[in-house]
Amino acid sequence: MSINGIGVGYPAWRETGKTRTNHTDTGFTDKMAGAAAAKGKFAKQAAQATQEAGQATAILHGAEEDSGDITIFSGAEPVSGSSYSVYKPADFDPENPVYKVKIWDQSGNVTQQMVDVSKVDPKNCNTAELYAYTADLKESGKGSFEDTVLKAVVAKAVKNAEQKSAGTWNFSENTDWVKIVKDIMQSEFRYGDMQGYAQWRKFLGFLEK
Repeated sequence: MSINGIGVGYPAWRETGKTRTNHTDTGFTDKMAGAAAAKGKFAKQAAQATQEAGQATAILHGAEEDSGDITIFSGAEPVSGSSYSVYKPADFDPENPVYKVKIWDQSGNVTQQMVDVSKVDPKNCNTAELYAYTADLKESGKGSFEDTVLKAVVAKAVKNAEQKSAGTWNFSENTDWVKIVKDIMQSEFRYGDMQGYAQWRKFLGFLEK
């Protein structure tokens, strides 16, 4: 697996209660590099690519102040022009977690998907489902933002890089995220970054449960 160009799709971002709109967050570089790996080739590519993405302009959609839904996180991909938000609906039931995911294309057209995380198979699901799944890991206290959501965003960026010749990976297309994470772990091991390897192994444990 090639991880060159991993920055394709690195987003501006917003966690619950934070507002960052119509720009990318250049401070995201350190968080993304840390999520990718502590050191080694993978981390350097992550940092460089994120800095480049941070120089682009993206519209971060997702503000729905009157809907009653709670924004878990939002992101924008400067290269594809896509934007996305994951919400906890007003009638959210922790015993039956269903999240709302909205995706905007570069023209501002929006699609919506309701995701029942109990039915998500990380070996065969789309990006919207993966983001909802990891948002629930964060919200249920099983892992931090960096351990869950941010890892999913990096995995999406890796998939984008893998599909570079065919364009940015579509949010609605299914893929095997477990395989992607295992490939990342193999790369970390190959370059001797055992800290990064351990971080991704932890994320793999979330996906394989």
